[in-house]
Amino acid sequence: MKLKLWGTRGSLPRTLNNQIFSELLIELSHNAEAKGINTLAEFRKAITSGKLGVPLTFGGNTTCTEIIHKKTRCFVDMGSGFLEAGEEALKDDIHEFNVFMTHLHSDHLLGFPYFVPIHIPGNKFTIHHVHPLAPKYIMEMFNGVYFPVKWNELQADIEFKQLKIYEPTQLSDLKVTPFCLDHPGGSFGYHFESEGKKACVGVDGEYKRLTPKELGKDLIYYQNLDILIFDAQYELNELASRSDWGHCSPNIGVDLALREGIRNIYLTHHDPKSAEAKGFRMLEAARKHKKLQLPAHADLWDKLNQPDGPNINMAWDGLEIDVDKL
Repeated sequence: MKLKLWGTRGSLPRTLNNQIFSELLIELSHNAEAKGINTLAEFRKAITSGKLGVPLTFGGNTTCTEIIHKKTRCFVDMGSGFLEAGEEALKDDIHEFNVFMTHLHSDHLLGFPYFVPIHIPGNKFTIHHVHPLAPKYIMEMFNGVYFPVKWNELQADIEFKQLKIYEPTQLSDLKVTPFCLDHPGGSFGYHFESEGKKACVGVDGEYKRLTPKELGKDLIYYQNLDILIFDAQYELNELASRSDWGHCSPNIGVDLALREGIRNIYLTHHDPKSAEAKGFRMLEAARKHKKLQLPAHADLWDKLNQPDGPNINMAWDGLEIDVDKL
């Protein structure tokens, strides 16, 4: 099983305007000088080799995650990163697509009209959804006002399939199960399982329910995961002023991972206003929090043969994750 992250921003895409690009370039040049890199040739090599860090930028596309298992390829959400996913699908000669929608906020739908395969005859496109009104609102994007192409002018064969919460759908030998997240208007995570590997996409979620009792039926979808894509839009001190906004903070994801045996957690849904420096600061704070809390869970992580606890990383646009190699 592999994951590819086509978009990791939340709420709105983030552009690298001239000021942001200049600030990023200056920061990279300072890092290079600190490492003894003094020529442009050395600087270019350091950038491409990863010597100055990976990633250099988290990216700007809104959320879109691709799950690849053997010949099965599916997506969670259709944010602006979905455009680039469509371009790669054309190169790979893919003609059948499955998308699982977490919810219907615009940042999770921005890329759909620009996904080129829906404009090509013969392609098959299935949108899996829990929200009963998903077909109505998705089709309304193509009413000739929001986008020039109307729904009945799309060339692909597009089908909607409503899912029942907690009931799995089978795509070849990949089992996909929706579960509940805490988000205004309702949002749903997706649990992917095949051949003993378990991955979960948990955006958009505020994770107000934290104890096993509070999580109830949703608890099992976090237990013993190989990887969790976790909504970590805000620093912990920002959450107080953003209650009921539907997003979370890295430390809460770390606590969940420690308790439930989640081996790898990737922090995503980055705030569009967050610069790379803030993202790395949040990552460092999350790793420090893990070290402080790990002793209380040491027995579990010794049994998992991962005594240092869960691996914590930032998600970024274009990141490819081979779950079998984690």
